[in-house]
Amino acid sequence: MLARSSVAMVLSMPATVALIGLCLALLLVASQLTMPALLMVFPAWVGLACASYVLPTARAAAAVLCGITGLGFGLISLKLLGIAGV
Repeated sequence: MLARSSVAMVLSMPATVALIGLCLALLLVASQLTMPALLMVFPAWVGLACASYVLPTARAAAAVLCGITGLGFGLISLKLLGIAGV
């Protein structure tokens, strides 16, 4: 349980930032949605932290949260570099 709690607390915040940032990077009116996005960080963080307890092991939770983080930041970097046409 300590391992799963550590995974939830340490890895859910970067995953939350990646998801919120990806949503802002893909929307055309991101400048108008900055404050609502900042307000959604805490509920999304708590949701991802709680979701890590649904997975069977701490290793699975870490893999999922690292995957979300890597995919999110990867897509954001592709968008900002101009490689992705979205």
